[in-house]
Amino acid sequence: MLRKIDPARTRNYSMVLREIFADPGRSRKEIADAIGISAASVTSIAANLLSNSLIVEAAPVAAGQGRPRVPLAVDTESQLVMGIHLGPRVTGVVLTGLDGVAKASVLVPHSGLDAQSSFALVIEQANKLIAEHGKGRTILGTGVATGGIVDRINGRIVENQGAGWSEVPAVQMLAQLPQPLVLDNNARAAAQSELFYGHGARVEDFLLMVITSDLGAVIVSNGQIRAGWSQHAGNISHLTVSDSGVACECGRSGCLQVMATDESTVRRAHEAGRLDVADYGDIDRMYDAGDEQIRSLVAERDGFVARAAATLFDLLDPGLLVIAGTPAERPETLAHVQSVVSESTYQGAIAGSRVVYSSDHELSLSIFAASIMVNEVLADPLSFMQSAEEQHQDK
Repeated sequence: MLRKIDPARTRNYSMVLREIFADPGRSRKEIADAIGISAASVTSIAANLLSNSLIVEAAPVAAGQGRPRVPLAVDTESQLVMGIHLGPRVTGVVLTGLDGVAKASVLVPHSGLDAQSSFALVIEQANKLIAEHGKGRTILGTGVATGGIVDRINGRIVENQGAGWSEVPAVQMLAQLPQPLVLDNNARAAAQSELFYGHGARVEDFLLMVITSDLGAVIVSNGQIRAGWSQHAGNISHLTVSDSGVACECGRSGCLQVMATDESTVRRAHEAGRLDVADYGDIDRMYDAGDEQIRSLVAERDGFVARAAATLFDLLDPGLLVIAGTPAERPETLAHVQSVVSESTYQGAIAGSRVVYSSDHELSLSIFAASIMVNEVLADPLSFMQSAEEQHQDK
């Protein structure tokens, strides 16, 4: 890592790399015109980014009578980032390029283990993944995401009810993973990924809901993720979505927490007599096999999610409401969710039409986590470059 960097220099590097990341294929001059710094500065910065394998050049393109323009893009192969989703029973680990595309991944079961034992398994499997698939490439750092309440500043899991973790110094306990390591909440990681690779590329104002074993929501306004004054924004677990009388630990009943998580769907399957369902993976398999009872349970779960979405629409009026997680893995159910939102919200069909599923992909929770580290690289490229480059003075 480098010594303290001049803020103006850091800002210029960040602006150049962000422009290349957001709109690949432009030349140095086009980038200079877009961000308002000199072409000479962009040329110098691009040279350093190239030598540090953060960007690549494409073949020159003829440009009339002048010199050919050389398109630039982010280097997605030379260096990697690691993403880790700390789930309550299974943790996903992934290696991606800066484009968010997975190179290799692994799932680490740790059901019934405490945080220390769970993290030891994660570290072991993560380092094995690097050894087998890193191919000698630098791992720029590790993004870690988990559900519940997270103190990003101090690197602590304040509370993850699903996993039974409380006041866990996660960053300290995961110190054997590639550094730097940044911890954040699932929903904020998902929103960051959506900004980079999904709907956020065209809409900068949206609300994102994460529905898995954990629940959360994030407001994104003008491309900025709002964490809240005490980092607790987005706690949607106790929105009332049913009058069924199912008790919640908060003292109320019919909360999203007890009606729409993966585990609550398994519980409802058991209550319906389906003792052949051990976990949500069984729900998935039986749904795909055409089991009508299981499909009905999943539709009910999607209805609870939609009612929560309708409440958030009436409160916040987002440009889009993006649903990430288990429901989004079945795109054919989107029409049902949109219909329930339309019926349940004051805005009606207008709101329903603005509900979308996350545009991410398999192992998305781990990829969401990786996007935390991609954001760190884009925000301060100099911190991820070789110290020899410090000799260059870019104005």
